[in-house]
This record gives sequence, C-alpha cells and structure tokens, in this order.
Amino acid sequence: MAPSVSLSARVSPQVRDRLAAEAGARGLPLATYAAQLLSGAAPDPSRPGDGDVQNEVECVFSGLPPEAGLRKQVALALARTVEEGGTAGIAAGRELLMQVHVAESLFEPECDEGDLDVEAALDAAGLRDER
Repeated sequence: MAPSVSLSARVSPQVRDRLAAEAGARGLPLATYAAQLLSGAAPDPSRPGDGDVQNEVECVFSGLPPEAGLRKQVALALARTVEEGGTAGIAAGRELLMQVHVAESLFEPECDEGDLDVEAALDAAGLRDER
C-alpha cells in the first residue's frame, strides 16, 4: 500500500451530507469515499449501466413494473459496490442476489393454475403414467 498523508477540507453541511449519503450507499466510510473522489478513482454513478453488473440489474428490472423502481435503485447502488470489488463488493454481491430474487418474486405475475395444462406438461416431459 502506498504511503498516505492526512488532508483536511472545509465544506458546507450540505456537501458533507451529500458525500456521507453517497459513501453510505456504496458501503464505504466517508473518508474512504472522499479519498477515492480526490484521487479520481470513484466511478461516475450518474450513468446507469456503466458496468456489467449494473447492466444486468437494468435488464432484470426492465421487465418489472414501475412500482419496483425503489428496489431497482437499491439494486443499482449494490451493483456499483460489487463493481468496485473488495470485501464490500463481495458482501454487496450476496445482498444484490437476494434483492433481485425478492423483487422478481414480488413483481412478476404469478402463474394462474388455469393457464397450466398439467396433462400437456406431463406428456412433454415424458412423465405421463400410461396405466
């Protein structure tokens, strides 16, 4: 690890709050996030689908109704953390998989038993009992 030095900066309370919120959304301490911003290492979160994981989240949620919007934003924040890697990325990946599963369960239409032809399904699978 490269040596580092301490740096102090004065900002308005609104700027500090915005930085703290973004750091929290990424699962990072404020100081770590600020250091990434100053070093130019932080990705631009304003463009959805920048990375592969964010793109996958966009694809999953494209088929869900608008009511899933908040869950989509949470999933995109987790995707950004996954793409940054490290220990936080691993934890975010696990949470992202759970969040996507929950969103799909909540918002995908349920199978109506009237739509399912059990006999045709058994025939297609070769499982019909010919007694």
